[in-house]
Amino acid sequence: MTFLSLLMVSFPEAILVAALGFLLIGLKPWWCDLIIIGALQAGFAYIIRLLPVPFGLHSILGIVLFVLNIRLVTRLPYRIVILASLFGLIFYGSVETVAIQFMLQIKGFSLTEVWNYSFIRFLYFLPQAIVMIIFIIACKVFNISLISYSQDYSRLRHLSRKETQGDLKADIVNNHNLIIFVVVLLPVLLLALLNMAFEAARLDIFPGEHFNIFNGIFGIFIIILTVLSTVTVKRIGQHVEKDYEAKRAEENLKQIKQLINSSRKQRHDFHHQLQTIYGLLEGGAYERARDYISRLFGEISQTGELIKTDNFSISALLYTKMGLAEAKNIEMEIAVECSLRELPLTPHEASSLLGNLIDNALGAVEDKTGACRQVKVKITYEQGLYVIIISNTGDPIVPKIKEDIFKVGFTTKKGHSGLGLSIVKDIVSKYRGDIKISSDTEVTTFTVIIPLKK
Repeated sequence: MTFLSLLMVSFPEAILVAALGFLLIGLKPWWCDLIIIGALQAGFAYIIRLLPVPFGLHSILGIVLFVLNIRLVTRLPYRIVILASLFGLIFYGSVETVAIQFMLQIKGFSLTEVWNYSFIRFLYFLPQAIVMIIFIIACKVFNISLISYSQDYSRLRHLSRKETQGDLKADIVNNHNLIIFVVVLLPVLLLALLNMAFEAARLDIFPGEHFNIFNGIFGIFIIILTVLSTVTVKRIGQHVEKDYEAKRAEENLKQIKQLINSSRKQRHDFHHQLQTIYGLLEGGAYERARDYISRLFGEISQTGELIKTDNFSISALLYTKMGLAEAKNIEMEIAVECSLRELPLTPHEASSLLGNLIDNALGAVEDKTGACRQVKVKITYEQGLYVIIISNTGDPIVPKIKEDIFKVGFTTKKGHSGLGLSIVKDIVSKYRGDIKISSDTEVTTFTVIIPLKK
């Protein structure tokens, strides 16, 4: 490799890759940092070419030195440096793979000539550089970035500022997700390298044993990626579970808000009820006042009875649902006729199962009027089985959709995700229970049976 090749190819190549990589992860680098990175990487490239390293391995060694180079110059955390390097190298590798093949067909030069002659190599590098510059300009003009950080700092702040580095070190988002990004991005980069090595071996530019060594190295990478993929699948599952729990918590918060609004309304009405009772007592109508208080107490005590269950999470859920029904003027009866202490469901599962079934029942009668706005919930224990019965007086379920009602995404209402009943089905299946549906013109009933877990 000549000095001209270093100046015209390796130096700008490293600058463009680093700049695009940082922009894609949402950071704006200093130009002085990029120049230092380009100069160091050009020097590394020259030394690597002098070493007796088989073709293909020199590219892997160059990537490793590129990561260390950026770390040395910017002093950023390794997770940030690795992601920036992977993004930049993947884009450059993809552009190079397409551009070289296109230029070989257009110009008629061989890959050997491209490799050995500085001017020809620069000629082939030029379209790659133009494409990379277009990408960089697009990222800056349209604020394109593939990763967002949890810390609140602007893209206009530069990498070398100490406060920005402190923010990045305190940011744990990429630290948790680094393995996922590596598993997704690294195979793409390895494919680009493998394509280059295959093309070089096909044209007999390097000895065949070099390609064999390179192929063996790839086998090691495949083993490493297999292990990382296993860990990644587990982490993705954890993220999905946390996302689901967050959505359920958001739904519960909405329901609690509705309950608070209902309580405020009830307190407002109760103030007027006290005025009425006071007027009856002042007028000497004691019997009418007693009857009025008795009727009023019967109306407002329904919700309070729910606190008597011995499962706090279920009590809280039922209390919330009762308030939600009251806010919507839906008549709701709840009967818990057994102890819930040995119910095998976790608090989260119990809330999901009961919450989705009750929400489904409330939704079925929400558009009805009069006596057709009734929902009943009953929980009993019979011969080692917990039986949950939830019925409503809404429209009957059409027989042809009974088999589809528990499928993911199936819904008959606009704006609904169709996940509620599928979640219920999953929980029931997990505990080897059963769920039955009966529906006619008068009432629709969901019966869930959960065996007592020994």
